[in-house]
Amino acid sequence: MPLKPLLKKLEVSQREEEAEVWENSRWLNRDNVPLPPSRRTWGTWSYMSYFVATGINVSGWSGASSLLSLGLSVGQTMALTVVANILIGLLYMLTGSLGSYWHVGFPIWNRMTWGTRASFFPLVNRIVLSFTWYATQAWFGGQCLKVFLGSMFPSIYTMKNTLPASDYMTNSDFLCFWLFAILSLPMLHIPPEFYRKPFVAVSAASTVTAFALLVWALAAAHGAGPLLSSGASTLIGVAPVTGSALAWAWFHGISSTIGGICAGILNQSDYTRFSETPRSPWLGQMTMPLIQGTITSLIGVICASSAVKLYPDAELIWTPYVLLQTIQENGGNGARAAVFFAALVFTVSQWGINIAGNAISGGIDLTSLFPKYLNIRRGAYLTAILVPAFCPWALLSGANTFIDVMSGYATFLGPITGLMVTDYFLVRKGKVRLSHLYFSSPDSIYFYNHGINWRAAVAWALGVGPVFPGFIASVSTLQLPDGAVYVYDLCYPLSFAISGLSYYLFCKISPPPGLGEVDEYDVYGTFGVAEKPVVDSAEQTRTPDFDDKDGAEKDLQVVVAEV
Repeated sequence: MPLKPLLKKLEVSQREEEAEVWENSRWLNRDNVPLPPSRRTWGTWSYMSYFVATGINVSGWSGASSLLSLGLSVGQTMALTVVANILIGLLYMLTGSLGSYWHVGFPIWNRMTWGTRASFFPLVNRIVLSFTWYATQAWFGGQCLKVFLGSMFPSIYTMKNTLPASDYMTNSDFLCFWLFAILSLPMLHIPPEFYRKPFVAVSAASTVTAFALLVWALAAAHGAGPLLSSGASTLIGVAPVTGSALAWAWFHGISSTIGGICAGILNQSDYTRFSETPRSPWLGQMTMPLIQGTITSLIGVICASSAVKLYPDAELIWTPYVLLQTIQENGGNGARAAVFFAALVFTVSQWGINIAGNAISGGIDLTSLFPKYLNIRRGAYLTAILVPAFCPWALLSGANTFIDVMSGYATFLGPITGLMVTDYFLVRKGKVRLSHLYFSSPDSIYFYNHGINWRAAVAWALGVGPVFPGFIASVSTLQLPDGAVYVYDLCYPLSFAISGLSYYLFCKISPPPGLGEVDEYDVYGTFGVAEKPVVDSAEQTRTPDFDDKDGAEKDLQVVVAEV
């Protein structure tokens, strides 16, 4: 078949009622257009459930282990976790604001900040992270599935292994990884607007399971165990930090904790664009990262501490799937039954974080990279299909290095986030001309200079520069002076601030075109019926009245008698 007809057949189809308002193009399809009210189904409880469903998982459970390895005590670690999670919640609110008011996601936001063509740079960065994290979480999911199957068929643990040690896995690991990946595929077919009920179910089940394991650990060990009573540093094998070293360990811990979730912070608007009202995400963003994130880490620490007392011959157990396997190996039939249910819930929770947090994220980003040929569903399937190419078993073989790399990616994402927040809140004062985000020509105020906003590019480089040597040192044997190490300890907040401030100054010196402009009409029917005017009687464009009880939507649906 000739290439042109084949490409034509691969194009994303468009619904008839949507074609009356806008047409698919190189820059636009129904999954990256500003969402209409009919697709905005996530309410307050949806967002609260989302944060719980994507937070109680293998990564969240074991998050405190890296902080304890800095030489912090359990108390210091939990205090640091509280501070970091408060900051994460605030960042979620900042990066989710544009999505909840204007109902567009991260890729479209960056067309405004970087320019229509340069926006592909932060977009590709985020896509690569979606691929990498999807593969990683799928591997963790396979390990949980292995324990679930092992509770019914213990022979899976003794399955003959024909793989060499250099592959960093066994036959049973590989089998369960593929089972988890294949079982994920049907769930990718579900559009994000229908995730409300699954979020509630997964969050409820994972919360009950996490607290059940906490109660078991405290009861079985008759207390919280030696990590809390005799000092974590001794058991972990590191020297406790004091004085200035303690302060810098805190800075490093806060920055690395934010860095571990920085990809989710960056594209928060991909999820808030589904909000029923601008305020729908607020309660979940303000409370759930703090409550869920802190409690999950604390339960992980207590369970690991109790396991030291209960299973003294085992190494420190930081992951829930290893803990459950150990419980089964040292218990009877009752233990197998408990492991069956707990492993099932952790397997489902891995589907929760991987599908909602990585596959759909990758799908949304790929939609804006190739909107003519990809929608969210196709992009999510592409993300899943590429899993083997990232060899998660090899990535996680050097777990500490991998975690350092992924947390250190804040070196590049922190400045991008600082640019986005500064541009929207400080430079544009919350005003967006939606229609100009969906074509790339000099007629668009976001075209800048051949589609590139030099202010963003230079400000990003200025934010990356000071922390980049520390990033290289963290993933290699490079030795740096103490001063350079301390700069990297401040990686995320420092790079965020430098890029944001630089961008703001550049915009003061050389203001971008079109500041203060919004569309005269609701071009895409984002706030109700398409083509309603959104200017006031003085013909001055305006942003939504965010203090109105119905939020941005009500203000933008005002039909002015005389324009």
